[in-house]
Amino acid sequence: MPILLKALQYLRQHLKRLHLAGLLSGLLCVLLLFPASSSTSAFFGRQYLPLQPDPQARLLFTQTYRELRRGQLVDLAEVLPNLQHYPLAPYLEYQLFRNQLAYRVVDQDRIHSFLTRHADAGFHARLRDEWLTNLGQQQNWDSYLQATSTHGLSNNLNLQCFQLRAEAAIQGQSMQWLEQAADFWRNNQPLPASCRPLSESLHLLGLLSSEDYANAALALMRNRQTSQAWALNQHLTPQDRQWLTFWRNARQNPSAQINALLQGRVNLKSVDASLRDELLTDLLQHHGRTHPTQTRQFVTQLTQHELISQQAGWSVLEHLAIRAAQRSQDATLELFARIPTEARSFTGHEWYARTLLRQAQWPELLDALQWLNAEQLSTGEWRYWQAHALQQTGETAEARQRLQALATERQYYGFLAARELGLPLSMNAADTPIQAHHLQELSQHPGLIRAAELYFTGFTEDATREWLHSLRDATPEDWIQAGWLARHWGWHDRSVDAANRAGMMDALELRFPLAHLETLQPLAQQANLELSLILALIRKESLFNPDARSPVGALGLMQVMPATGQQVSRQLRINLQPESDLLKPEYNLPVGVHYLAGLMRRYQQDPILAAAAYNAGPTRANSWRNSFGQETDPLWVERITFAETRDYVKSLIAFSEVYAWRLAQEAQRQALLNPLPPGPEG
Repeated sequence: MPILLKALQYLRQHLKRLHLAGLLSGLLCVLLLFPASSSTSAFFGRQYLPLQPDPQARLLFTQTYRELRRGQLVDLAEVLPNLQHYPLAPYLEYQLFRNQLAYRVVDQDRIHSFLTRHADAGFHARLRDEWLTNLGQQQNWDSYLQATSTHGLSNNLNLQCFQLRAEAAIQGQSMQWLEQAADFWRNNQPLPASCRPLSESLHLLGLLSSEDYANAALALMRNRQTSQAWALNQHLTPQDRQWLTFWRNARQNPSAQINALLQGRVNLKSVDASLRDELLTDLLQHHGRTHPTQTRQFVTQLTQHELISQQAGWSVLEHLAIRAAQRSQDATLELFARIPTEARSFTGHEWYARTLLRQAQWPELLDALQWLNAEQLSTGEWRYWQAHALQQTGETAEARQRLQALATERQYYGFLAARELGLPLSMNAADTPIQAHHLQELSQHPGLIRAAELYFTGFTEDATREWLHSLRDATPEDWIQAGWLARHWGWHDRSVDAANRAGMMDALELRFPLAHLETLQPLAQQANLELSLILALIRKESLFNPDARSPVGALGLMQVMPATGQQVSRQLRINLQPESDLLKPEYNLPVGVHYLAGLMRRYQQDPILAAAAYNAGPTRANSWRNSFGQETDPLWVERITFAETRDYVKSLIAFSEVYAWRLAQEAQRQALLNPLPPGPEG
């Protein structure tokens, strides 16, 4: 039975058995006086709902907007008169202009007039930039300058290059323009392709020195844009050509070039020592990814030939040691031993300490932690493991004192500390009261009305853009009230984001929404899963955004991969079109819960292994289980070699605890609002 139902049933029976009708009434009054500590649905009137549009207008807009988003040039002459009072009507014109720009059939006067009328709309900056790009590509410089003078210019380098070219073409190359253009060229490498004519003009005018070109080439090499850097070779001095030629050739064949350097067939002695260190460090670190043994040999030889400084050599060796530590390789401690302790970076010190932690070398870990900086030592991770190491080395009093301080915090390591000490978990939830007047103002904001309607019609990307644009100057209090508004609309990822932007990390009712309970409660019960675990997973995977798409293709609330969705749908005997249906909660949630339940059964109800498998796949989770052991514990989690999965598991465990608390609070609230009638007397 789900946690919420269990807690609700228990509380009702307990109150009934004790005949605490008077206490129940008193608690109910307190609850109603302090809405911020409970669900807010009862405190929202219809005045906080977005304007209710004509259903026919909404349908007409939705159908037309979808056609336009498919790239069609729809005639809006018969559509717009039917949407005169509909808040999203301008979005049809916006998308039509975007299509016309793509086909290069736009009327310049009409788009200028449209942007002027809708200067405060969320789409303004996007449409303006696309229009400016179109004008720049056509070299319509007069219209370009008129557009930027009226509608502004973003920090986009491509558009700024067009702006400089437009000014030169229309206003001439004044001394001020020459200085501005040259400074722009120097300070914004690497530049986009649209700046090539500007670069050529500056070169012909003699405004760029060989030093300017050398600095640009260096910036491009640091950005790993080797071919673009090589294109500047002709403008460099012979000395600068020397290092660029070596660096470029060595990226193509590092071992051959480094051997040539060691054998004297290539000479970098005249290159500045710091630059030589930089380029050799870059080459050796990248070569070390695939050839670590040869790279260590190169470091020794280059140091002996005084071609690389001792500190740079240690930096490369540390880089190799850190990579070994990240993979938990057996030789990691030996690799760190080759670098003097005082020569290691703070990152190196931390990975050395993490290696000792994974190997449970507690006395050595305590010594290693002394080399971490204050910021590193202040994290929950190292506070917990330092206390654990003290405990393991007999310093139990100090260990307990440190754990007690950590146990007062709502975080993964705080929960671990509390569990060890047998203390209740600290949630530290803060009241975030609803301000009725403030909420009323926000609910009537034109931009937020548009954002809400876009959200309700399913155009979430546009809705989010409109929402953020409307709240671009919001204060923390604005964000909190906006969070309540989004929460009331069921737009949960925005309510979480709003609380975060307000800096209200303790606003748990906003940051950990109890969403989709009507669907999830029976699913959790059928799958024999804790509801808190499912909610935690959704919170971690998608932030309750049903339209979430990951870079690797995972979809929806529970971020299900299409192939996994197809496989699970066959088990559930439901017809599923993965690419579209997994973006719908009614499909995503049953599929995701079923898949999670299968992982829990596979790993004997171990949430750590199930979480690791959900994130990294069962194959990887199995390999970790074989390497670290069948029984999981906090140290097992630290040994996970994928940083993303390691953090994922910690987040899921912590979020599950928060959601267990949230569900218990909600069950208590429901019990107080819906008390059972008193039992028979006697």
